[in-house]
Amino acid sequence: MNILFIENRYKTFTYEAIGNLFIKDGFQVSFLIQNNYYAPKKEDFNCHIIPFPDSKELNKEYKADSEIINIINSDRMQNFFHKKGTSYFYYYNEKIEEILDLVKPDVVFGESTAFHELITIKNCKKRNILYLNPSTCRYPKNRFSFYKYDTLEPYKGSNEELTYSQALEIINGIVNRSTKPDYMKVVKKSRSKNTKDKFSKTVSFIKGDTYNTPSPLVKFKIEKTKKKNIKRWDLLANEKIDKSKGELIMLYPLQMQPEANLDVWGRKHRDQLKLIQEISKNLLNKKTKLVVKPNPKSKYELSEALLDYAQTTDNITMLKHEVKMDDILADIDLVITVTGTIAIECILSNIPVVTLVNTINNEQGNCLYLNDLNDIPVVLEKVKNNTFPKISDNEKINFLNKLNKLSYEGRISDPFSYNRCLEEENLEKIYYAFKDILKTD
Repeated sequence: MNILFIENRYKTFTYEAIGNLFIKDGFQVSFLIQNNYYAPKKEDFNCHIIPFPDSKELNKEYKADSEIINIINSDRMQNFFHKKGTSYFYYYNEKIEEILDLVKPDVVFGESTAFHELITIKNCKKRNILYLNPSTCRYPKNRFSFYKYDTLEPYKGSNEELTYSQALEIINGIVNRSTKPDYMKVVKKSRSKNTKDKFSKTVSFIKGDTYNTPSPLVKFKIEKTKKKNIKRWDLLANEKIDKSKGELIMLYPLQMQPEANLDVWGRKHRDQLKLIQEISKNLLNKKTKLVVKPNPKSKYELSEALLDYAQTTDNITMLKHEVKMDDILADIDLVITVTGTIAIECILSNIPVVTLVNTINNEQGNCLYLNDLNDIPVVLEKVKNNTFPKISDNEKINFLNKLNKLSYEGRISDPFSYNRCLEEENLEKIYYAFKDILKTD
């Protein structure tokens, strides 16, 4: 079987370790490399390195492509790091097509974050090549799923079933908020590790990767603005929710950006200012307050325009960063999210929740998919009249078991984010999952 991995900075080291095991088992392994700085060094791999485009290629006229335009619109470099020009998307599109036609992979493994990954996904769909994104399934913790292309649709899984008592214990941990997903755990990195990371990115930028690596100067300025906006938000925000006026309380937890969760999977709603404006307008004269909770690790989603709007809109309450979800959920009547983990937590807690992307979560009666924000008043009536659906303990257990069956044990990450990622025990679990997913029925 012919396998192609897509380079993505430190995640490439994880793919390299898995690739070594695949080679030992007789698989053909290739890598598509956008940034040669992170290319595997082992000669056993067929590494297809895309050269950075020269001025001639950047000035070339390319035919517009609606799918490429969608990728441009969700690209973090374009949206957050002031990257100029878009012709390089078309240059990479041509090169990636050439590599796919040369390698002819049976399956491609990669993230759905960086532009070259999204372009690869586009071209895999076109060629009917399976593209899988191994990523945390959020719950149960220490497990991951393989998501198809640029979606949240899991592909296959371990089919492992939890016992009633195991499932109930996990559910109680989630409901009581004593259990958190892997990615929420704060892993402190040493000063030397952070310095090495900054050095790597700076060298990458200097060597020509201005396409996935921001200018250090631009990054410095944006980080400075981020800190200023976080400080301003907390000066304006409240420490708790005021329930004294008898209003319904709708919670919108801001999603961190840039992040594939929103920029790719929730592309339609990636402009969170616009989304909050639309939600707010649909709450007018509905005796409902929109509570906006920032992500504890806020990045660039806290724009000055969002701050201005939240500050001057009567039916919006801002919460401070220090306010924990544990402290406010009891005060919430309805949660609205695009693709947030909060949806799973609400399902298992029977807290009314609506999502703006249709996923496996919406198979549960108490998690509604909202295709049109103008339908918010209809949902509010269900909450107000106490007719919003609830699910039983057995239904919760069945839901958790579905998540378990569609995932595998192991923590998929990279050595920079999780230093135990490549330890033998974890790597064995991950590799088992990769091999199992390739089995033919």
